[in-house]
Amino acid sequence: MRKISLYILTFLCFFYSCEEVLFEEDLSDKKTVLIAPSNDATVETTAVTFSWEAVDQATEYHLQLALPDFENTNQIVIDTVVTTTNYNATLTKNSYQWKVRGQNAGSATPYTTASFKVIESEDFSSREVILIAPENNNITNTTTPNLQWQVVTDATLYRVQLLNESNEIINEETTSTTSVSPTFPEGVTKWQVRAENNTQSTLYATRTVTVDSKNPKQPMVTAPANDATLSGTTVTFSWTREAVAGTTEFDKIYIYTDEDLTQLVTEQEATSPADIDLTAGATYYWIVRAFDQAGNQSETSTKSKFTINP
Repeated sequence: MRKISLYILTFLCFFYSCEEVLFEEDLSDKKTVLIAPSNDATVETTAVTFSWEAVDQATEYHLQLALPDFENTNQIVIDTVVTTTNYNATLTKNSYQWKVRGQNAGSATPYTTASFKVIESEDFSSREVILIAPENNNITNTTTPNLQWQVVTDATLYRVQLLNESNEIINEETTSTTSVSPTFPEGVTKWQVRAENNTQSTLYATRTVTVDSKNPKQPMVTAPANDATLSGTTVTFSWTREAVAGTTEFDKIYIYTDEDLTQLVTEQEATSPADIDLTAGATYYWIVRAFDQAGNQSETSTKSKFTINP
């Protein structure tokens, strides 16, 4: 295979300068060497770092992780392509099998496979709280998001804290369950959970939530004026709206051909003023509504009507 590739390269160099020819070395005879977790390893932490040796001429690596193994797969937990020789993941207690191959644009090494088991440390303070929901940096419009995490063996309670942007504790509670729904203030809040027993506690696991429960203000349409008659088919739409503090807001314009607003011509996210091409010889009805990143929405603007001459 290597000899054939060299012949092809020589042939291409006959017609082009060799600098212009991209040559990817064949990797099929090479091997990807795994470092950790090694085969049959027992990992006493749920935060697992996968690492392997670099393969010469490989530009990326395909990593897969199966539960419990690839022959009797219940779930493919990880299936990703990376350009580094390591990958971090948080896993639950279980048996796993992982494999990696090096690859470039033209070829790949065979997969190298290893099995391992994740257990909890015998030292309670070294165990980890695995947060489930909401995801980190979540944006929501509810002030009582449901916080969820996995069970930590031998824990008698969980301590949940909310912290403001100055890392000051603004709320703290304990629970014997694995979910709570505390009241969050507007804005960015850090939430964290640790497990405790009678004598020890784990480190806190932390995520951030942004709460925005306020609806954007109602847009006020300004042009075209209601009942206007226009001569051109490129129509400039204008409206105003007072901004509300919170997550990013945006507007959508809706244009219809009937007064009941059932025959939609176009729906566009737009900023005022917005130029939109329409058809001559028709009457149109239009409205604007505002939205934000948290999923809030404004009241619909008043309906306005205009006609474009034939």
